[in-house]
Amino acid sequence: MEKGIHYLAFGDSLTVGYGASEGHGFVPILQNRLKSKLNVPVTLKHAGTNGATTGQLLEAIMSDAELQMEIQKATLMTITAGGNDLIQAAIPFFYEGDNAVLKAALHTYETNYRRMINAINKIRAGITKPLLIAVIGLYNPIPQVPDAAYWVQRFNLFLRKLEQPHLCVVQVYDAFVGQAMRYISDDAIHPNEDGYEQVANRLEAALLEQLQQLYFA
Repeated sequence: MEKGIHYLAFGDSLTVGYGASEGHGFVPILQNRLKSKLNVPVTLKHAGTNGATTGQLLEAIMSDAELQMEIQKATLMTITAGGNDLIQAAIPFFYEGDNAVLKAALHTYETNYRRMINAINKIRAGITKPLLIAVIGLYNPIPQVPDAAYWVQRFNLFLRKLEQPHLCVVQVYDAFVGQAMRYISDDAIHPNEDGYEQVANRLEAALLEQLQQLYFA
């Protein structure tokens, strides 16, 4: 394999870097750090969509031919998904107090995430070079909603079930607990630049050694 990493950043507004100025989301921070630490080219394909739910992200993987080609080429892929599923369910829960909507959202999230990973594996059938996937867990984007922390942790707990030899789950939840003033942007939902740096820190710690062993050992 040629010396270098083809990085596919896929997901929702966290992948876009919403809430930070251009170049200060976790994606460009991670790209630059990997380039520096591994001393190899890191090409980036950005496939983030503001507001995307797990259902919409699954649909993109299933139907977007260009995205499928990028999945075939990628050697590193990060995924952010589920925050919008949670927020959309939390709004009626906040007003009505019925946690059935959150239970349904969790079930949908689990089903869609499994389908996304299965679809990625199918798209890459027959490709010999490995793809390292980093699934990024949720921080609590709505601490003002009662019981939100419990449900965020339920969402994150599920992600453990997805782990495979080349799929790691990178949790960021505890980095944000009690740190909203430091790490959340003015919209009170998305990370600010310091928050995205925390996400990049967790990704770098989780991925650097694995990438080194996988591609450059």
